[in-house]
Amino acid sequence: MRRLVIVGGLVLLAACAGPRPLTGTDRIDNVPMYGQPQIPRPETHRKADEEFISQAAAKFGGREQASKVWAAQAERFMAQGNHDFAMRRYNQSWLLNPNHYAPYWGFGRVMLERDNKVDEAIGHLEKAMQLIDDPFQKVALLTDAATAYSVKANQTPAAPAPYFERANRLFEESVAMDPKYPNSWRSWARSLYFEGRYREAWEKVDKARSLGAPPFPASFLKALSDKMPEPR
Repeated sequence: MRRLVIVGGLVLLAACAGPRPLTGTDRIDNVPMYGQPQIPRPETHRKADEEFISQAAAKFGGREQASKVWAAQAERFMAQGNHDFAMRRYNQSWLLNPNHYAPYWGFGRVMLERDNKVDEAIGHLEKAMQLIDDPFQKVALLTDAATAYSVKANQTPAAPAPYFERANRLFEESVAMDPKYPNSWRSWARSLYFEGRYREAWEKVDKARSLGAPPFPASFLKALSDKMPEPR
């Protein structure tokens, strides 16, 4: 999957794994940025944070590189569907470098996929788009942000238009940057279906298929066909 580039040295993470995990069901390290600034960081945790940053930076040649290592580990947990572990690694990535786009991207994905907190997800994804400096990864980030806005539109039936408009602008930017990235077209097709633009949805389906995108769910294709038969 085109997201974060996995960097070397992940096997060394256990040597400087960060602050001692909290116990209980509501772990603060399962919340983006440990709940800051709304939830003040206790002194004991701030000291543990400082020790973690010092160890990780020394091991990986600086805070910026260490932040990339932890974000890459978070991506591996995301790929496994382990959202809690992913969030803990994204938090550590953010702690190491709060100006790195990757943890905010991760926060947005977890808040959307795990918690269905769309507004919070959008906020983090917008922050990631402000910070990203990697054109290759930006294509996928734009697609994820567009998808979040499409979800928001579906949750706002009284006034979905502004959110669909934002989603479409982001999809357009994504495919302009890389017209051969299939997931942009695949996600755009689903968004256009929910917007009621069925002919355009079919066009995006065809484009995604031509680029070798993963197969669309049969339920989606049936729902789209029920609204409008596939053009031939």
